Amino acid sequence: MTSFSMMRCFAPRRVALACVLLLGGVAAAHADNDIYTDMTRHGRGDDLLHIDSQACRDHLGAPISGAPTPRAYKACMRSHGWRFVRTEVEKTWTDPETGLTCHDILGGLGSSCSNF
Repeated sequence: MTSFSMMRCFAPRRVALACVLLLGGVAAAHADNDIYTDMTRHGRGDDLLHIDSQACRDHLGAPISGAPTPRAYKACMRSHGWRFVRTEVEKTWTDPETGLTCHDILGGLGSSCSNF
C-alpha cells in the first residue's frame, strides 16, 4: 500500500474526528442568574441575599438552569424581603482542547475559561 493510498484512507477519518471535536466544543450551555432587589430599603448587600437564597434552596430546591424561576421560589425570596427583577442568561461553552467552561469577557473581545 502506497503512502498516497494510506493518506486517502485516513483523511476521511481525520475530517470526521475534527468535526466531532468542533461540534462538541461548540455545544453551548447557559448559566441563569436571577436578579433580585431589596424591598426593605435598608441597603442589604449580596451577603444577605446569598444567605436568604440558600434558605429558599434548602426549603424548595435550587431553580433549574434554563427553566423559568418557579413562583414558589420567588414567593420564598419575597418572604425574605427580596423582589424578583429578571433572569440574565450567560452563554457558556466547553473548550474542546482543555474541557474548561468558557464565557465571553470584554464585550466579546475575549473569553475566560475555568473549571468553576
